[in-house]
Amino acid sequence: MPAAAVVERDFAPEPSDASGTHAFPRRRRLLRPHQFQHVFRSRDGRRAHGRFAVCTWAPNGRATARLGLVVSKRALRRSAARNRFKRQAREYFRLHPLPGVDVVIACRRGLQPPLNRAAVRADFDAFWKKIRL
Repeated sequence: MPAAAVVERDFAPEPSDASGTHAFPRRRRLLRPHQFQHVFRSRDGRRAHGRFAVCTWAPNGRATARLGLVVSKRALRRSAARNRFKRQAREYFRLHPLPGVDVVIACRRGLQPPLNRAAVRADFDAFWKKIRL
């Protein structure tokens, strides 16, 4: 009887074992307009201004934080720049967990790409320090 062959996977893991992936699941996102409005209109909401973005947050009564992004064509004209900004924000949010808050990051208008990655990260660092207070 031949020995069992070892099969190596050369594809992405199945969703059932995706705990080690860099996913950004729907339960961690703000998706609907009323979810964004809750953050903007909340009495407990706070706001911080940075060089590249404005961050607004409010408690959500959940165990995990959720992120919403507002990056308009007016803010960053080129789609590649908009997508890069959103990727940087999602990555920072994923690597730096927060308590139960809803966070909306809105890109400031009239920015000229390419955005300095370190400067954008400094904005996010300042936002997270204020949120944790």
